[in-house]
Amino acid sequence: MQRKENDIVKKVIAENASKQEAREVVAWFSDSIEGQQALSDMIDRDAYLMEADPHTGQSFTPLQSELLFNRIERRISINRTNKFFLRAAAVLLPLLLVIGFGWYINSRTSIFEGTTYTELYVPKGEDARIFFQDGTEAFLNGDTRIRYPERFGLLRREVWLEGEAYFNVKENKRRPFEVHSQNTTVEVLGTSFNVNSYRESDKIRVTLDEGSIAFHTQHNGYTLSPGQQAEYDKITGRLVVTNLMHPSNVSLWKDNVLYFYDSPLAEVISVLERRYNVEFNLLNDEALTYSYTLTTKQTTIDEILVELQKIAPVKFNHQGDKVYVSL
Repeated sequence: MQRKENDIVKKVIAENASKQEAREVVAWFSDSIEGQQALSDMIDRDAYLMEADPHTGQSFTPLQSELLFNRIERRISINRTNKFFLRAAAVLLPLLLVIGFGWYINSRTSIFEGTTYTELYVPKGEDARIFFQDGTEAFLNGDTRIRYPERFGLLRREVWLEGEAYFNVKENKRRPFEVHSQNTTVEVLGTSFNVNSYRESDKIRVTLDEGSIAFHTQHNGYTLSPGQQAEYDKITGRLVVTNLMHPSNVSLWKDNVLYFYDSPLAEVISVLERRYNVEFNLLNDEALTYSYTLTTKQTTIDEILVELQKIAPVKFNHQGDKVYVSL
């Protein structure tokens, strides 16, 4: 300690120091080797002087000495406790951070436990709308089955589809969203698109409204831009990409609107069977040569059949859950 600091020690012993000066002296005595040595020297010197002259050292009474020692002892004890907790924190804090981060990740994904899947089937004549845990929205058409995990994985978000669905995908550049359907995959980061992939159909159609998607088949793949539709033939493996004037018309079904554009009667029948849960019986094969262009708000099956009869010379006779088709 410097000379000036020795003067502060003397002021503390004489009870003429400020509270801050007293704290500094006590801290020096308890925290440093030099301070502890100086204190020991002072005690030895005072003890020697008191033995030589019983009147010496009255300025530093036994009571003052005891109080000072008690304060120093408490300070040393506190410092030892603080050092113990600091060492413990140095060991435990990283561990707690890892455990906490792991808990957070596991609450958002299934990385540390087995994946639990949910399967939803929408019957013919109905539709549904669901939200996934990441905020992605999906509209499901009739006769559609979708399978998805309760919590998406750490690296990707995957669902499995059979039928037709429209997706509004929540953007996440680090975790692509993938729709798997009959040996094909649609991979996106954040976008809106329609997937039509019914098992009984020979074609899988993917139509992009916004953003960008990659459509992968067993043999090739293609990146779609907004307004494009990819049509994959499951029989031949052929993939055709076309530009649509009004791509959003493809997904009007989610707004309860029927849309046909130069659609063969066979396709119209498939859509109506799923939408209204009825069965069409063809009495005349020649009726299949006609195509239909129609946009209408869905009401009842009978009202739709009336509109279809205005377009082409094909007759529809609705009885119960069956519709008979003739010329």
